[in-house]
Amino acid sequence: MPTIIDISRACGLSKSTVSRVLNNHPHVSEDSRAKVMEAVQKLGYVRNLHGVQLRLQESRNIGVLIPDVEHPFFSQLVSALSRSLSSRGYRLVIYQTEYSQEYEREVYARLRCREIDAVIVVYSHYNEKEIQEFIGTGVAIICNEAMEGEFLDVFRLDEQDAVYQATAYLLSKGRRRLLFGMDHKTLLQEKRWLGFQQALQDSGEPCLESQCHSGLITMEDGYAWGERLFASATWPDGIITGSDYVAAGLLKAAEKHGVSIPEQVSVIGFDNHPVGQMTSPELTTIPNCIPEMTKDVTECLVQRLEGIRSTPLVRTYKTSLIIRQSG
Repeated sequence: MPTIIDISRACGLSKSTVSRVLNNHPHVSEDSRAKVMEAVQKLGYVRNLHGVQLRLQESRNIGVLIPDVEHPFFSQLVSALSRSLSSRGYRLVIYQTEYSQEYEREVYARLRCREIDAVIVVYSHYNEKEIQEFIGTGVAIICNEAMEGEFLDVFRLDEQDAVYQATAYLLSKGRRRLLFGMDHKTLLQEKRWLGFQQALQDSGEPCLESQCHSGLITMEDGYAWGERLFASATWPDGIITGSDYVAAGLLKAAEKHGVSIPEQVSVIGFDNHPVGQMTSPELTTIPNCIPEMTKDVTECLVQRLEGIRSTPLVRTYKTSLIIRQSG
């Protein structure tokens, strides 16, 4: 593969002049520029952009850490982030950790080595201080995780208030045998569980650990959960799930067992995914704030990469229940 040295020999100009031409430097004569470009074409020279990026310490690549790209919330968020960052000249690189702590640390190591310019942490096994230690002087922004912003910029939904609203709504409808569904027991999910507990406590209703069910991620998980619930002698009369996909699975199981939604059981989803308007009945749901969050994350990220430093920025988004037929 030809190099700058080969071009220099072919056109009879110095390596520094060749380099200035290849980097579009303005202070080069048209004659020299023409000679260099003629040699480039003749030799079939292809510029090593990766090497240029390493020298400039900038790749224009932004990593995003997610556990599962097929999860409906994460796929929505990644798509929105990709569009937003692309509009500012950056490319999004997806790192699917599959809940691996080792792989997550590997991505932070890539940031330290400048393989990527920054990382957006959507899901993590670590706290802020640990993440900061992993990345050194690198740029990391927390998006969606329920962290406090002591060390890093954090953009998060008020998960506790969101589930509090949903629980209070079910209680206002006279529902008392309530269940709460989550995926894995993370800080974010614990915030949701606290909202559920607080709403029951404020209404003078007891709340037991047995009302919390975990490990519910996919539509199939929701269906299997519904199979167990609706095959039992006593059903809950209100269920709050961690995603619209889990809720859709529940609706399918309810149909199979002849359980009427919402007459006998109210079901509330999470994320306001389009699938919720395709179910029968349509899903009552808790919307996330992806458009606002991605816009703010992008603005903050660009500022950090431009060298603008300040105390960590923390932004918490409030949401409101969307009431449809299933609630």
